[in-house]
Amino acid sequence: MIKYILIGSSPLKSPTSGASERNSVTIVTNCRYVGNPVDNHKRRVDSLSDHAIMLKIKAGDLEKLNLLYYRYSRRMFGFFYRMTHDGSSSEDLVQNVFMRVLKYKHTYSDTGQFESWLFQLARNVHHDHYRKSKRYSWQEDMSEWESHLQESNNVETRKEKEEEMSMLMQALDSLSPEKKELIELTRFQRMKYGDVANMLNITESAVKVRVHRVLKELREKYLQLELSN
Repeated sequence: MIKYILIGSSPLKSPTSGASERNSVTIVTNCRYVGNPVDNHKRRVDSLSDHAIMLKIKAGDLEKLNLLYYRYSRRMFGFFYRMTHDGSSSEDLVQNVFMRVLKYKHTYSDTGQFESWLFQLARNVHHDHYRKSKRYSWQEDMSEWESHLQESNNVETRKEKEEEMSMLMQALDSLSPEKKELIELTRFQRMKYGDVANMLNITESAVKVRVHRVLKELREKYLQLELSN
């Protein structure tokens, strides 16, 4: 279950079982978000852009980090889970990203784009994790992916979709980490090519060419798996 970062007297309240403190940040594990009890406050903060919130954090209003965590933690978890196939490690990596948001808040530009900046931090966290682990942990349980499959009352249809998703994940896992990351950012996270180009320090045209080539390779790998089954 995804963890929640709570700072100070945040409106995002959760049970505090298993809490620990680090640099005035409380990391709460095994909790479940049950909704914001302060509806008026929620309506106000929901109107703030990610950029505006990050500028407040940069200025010292650290409690605002909870808002960004609430908006992005699930996307971050999906990013890491698809890259590592390890739920527990993915939760830890999500925490590391938001700890780095605090640590490197001074590097955020007043004219910056928060999503790109955040995913650059996530990429760095993942690269550090990859270098340390040298290999990924594998999980046989693909239940995390079932939510991406359309519900069907037809058992055979559902089984077929699960098999297709399983083969797709196998094909993705056979790609190099760099290629897999490119598909994650452009397809799963739906980031604009221009933003990805800035992250990778290449041109937008180069990103388009790389994505085209990787998708072609992915399609070929998928077809090979399909023929072998």
